[in-house]
Order: sequence, then C-alpha cells, then structure tokens
Amino acid sequence: MAKRHAAAALSLLMFASAGVFASPVYADTNPNLLAAVKNVSSESDKFRSMMSNLTESQIHVVNVQSAMSPSDDAAFKAALRKNASNISDLRDTLNHTTITGSDGVLVTLRKVLLRQNVTIDQVVGVHVGTDGQVTLFYQ
Repeated sequence: MAKRHAAAALSLLMFASAGVFASPVYADTNPNLLAAVKNVSSESDKFRSMMSNLTESQIHVVNVQSAMSPSDDAAFKAALRKNASNISDLRDTLNHTTITGSDGVLVTLRKVLLRQNVTIDQVVGVHVGTDGQVTLFYQ
C-alpha cells in the first residue's frame, strides 16, 4: 500500500515539474482580453462584418476574472474607462444580433448568453479570431 502511495506521489510530482498543472487559466486568453477591451471599436467592426453568418458554435463566452492575472487589473480598469462609449456601442450591436442556433433555427444572441447566465450588459469586450471564432468577455 505504501508503495502505491509513493508511486502516486511521484507521478504527481513528475506532472507538476513537467508543467502539466502549472499553466494558469488566463495564460492563453489574457492578451486577447486586453486587446478586446483596448480595441473594442475595431473588434466590434470585425464582429459586425460577420453578423449575417454567425452560428452558436462560433460564440465563446469568457469571464474576465478567469482570463486576467491580478497584475493586469489596473490596465484592464483603465481600458474600461477609456473605451466606455465603444463598449456601450458593442452592447447595442449585441442586442440586435441573431445567430443560427445548434438546431439550425435563428436565435437572438441575448438568449444564447442567458443560457450561460450572462447578460449583454455584462459584456465588456469582443475578440474576433482569424478562424472566425468570437470570444465575448464579460464581468
């Protein structure tokens, strides 16, 4: 029994030292979050250009807290203040957006977000990927 516990502990130690458990959630999305808020006007324009062909599978919703390290908090808050007007325009666009749902029927983006317990008023940024994926950041 002790050998099994020692082997399990050694396996965990090997995974941790290999970096398997070391990568934080925000590592991949952090640059997109700050860019989404700082460039909300241009990202919104990209989003508007895609609006006629959006599907539910293209929309990804990310909580700001999971996408940001504590050291980015000040830059994030400054970007929110600076771009408040553009964020308001983005929310207005989102209120009028319909997308093709997973069942092939048009649905409002508002309903898709509500299924994930997110309101449009919580959205603070959008990032349109080169692959056509749309990330909406909310807080």
